[in-house]
Amino acid sequence: MIKMIATDIDGTLVNSKAELTQETIKTLVQAHKQGVKIILCTGRPLSGIVPLLEKLGLHNDESIAITQNGAQAVRAKSAQPLFRNLLSYEDFKEITNFSKNLDVDMCMMTTDSKMYVFQRNVNSNMIYDAYTAHMDLRVRELNEITEAENIAKVTWTDTKERIDAVQDKIPAEFFDKYDCVRTDPIFFDFMNKKATKGAAVLQLAQSFGLKPEEVMVAGDQQNDLSMITSPCFSVAMGNGAENIKAAADYVTATNDEDGLAKAVQKFVLK
Repeated sequence: MIKMIATDIDGTLVNSKAELTQETIKTLVQAHKQGVKIILCTGRPLSGIVPLLEKLGLHNDESIAITQNGAQAVRAKSAQPLFRNLLSYEDFKEITNFSKNLDVDMCMMTTDSKMYVFQRNVNSNMIYDAYTAHMDLRVRELNEITEAENIAKVTWTDTKERIDAVQDKIPAEFFDKYDCVRTDPIFFDFMNKKATKGAAVLQLAQSFGLKPEEVMVAGDQQNDLSMITSPCFSVAMGNGAENIKAAADYVTATNDEDGLAKAVQKFVLK
């Protein structure tokens, strides 16, 4: 029996217009009323998912959200962390010292929804990302960042072509030391090795006393792969990347066809 659902947001929970459909709301609310825990599991900070939590009746401290691709699990109202897997200040310096020689735009995100940008000409991707996720965007020099910051991730935010050009230059040891993942054609993240959605879901499920087989996970893109390949029951969206669909236990309809709702209706609702 499924007792917890952990779902990605973009491309999974919401449709291609970034809308939460009435069918999805109705289905997840019904599952929640049955006692199923609903966990939003996202690359966004908590500030960027509050409207969705409110529509689903989850904007309270009984509900938990996994944010910033698994960097932390927090109470959905107060943002009190249950656990965190962050980059150290030394990690931050190593990643940014390497990146600054590549002529790639980059930023750093903190657990309290700040986005630090390290170039004076802030690109439109960063502005849009900060606006939609309700982050506090600040332009700083690298040497202005202190050890006081809780660093969730360092992100390259540039054109697809630029990230294509520099991705192969990442040292092999970075992949051993950090979780390095291209979350979108225009985004590449460097995070704590333990900061994956899959690891966070399993850690949270264990804290609830749940077995992996009692958890359904749903996603569509590369930053969801750790969930999809976990021991949980995994659902890939019909619009998902081919390797995500190949690895999943079940492939549902697309996010424009209420694919998540259909999977929950099929496997969870009584």
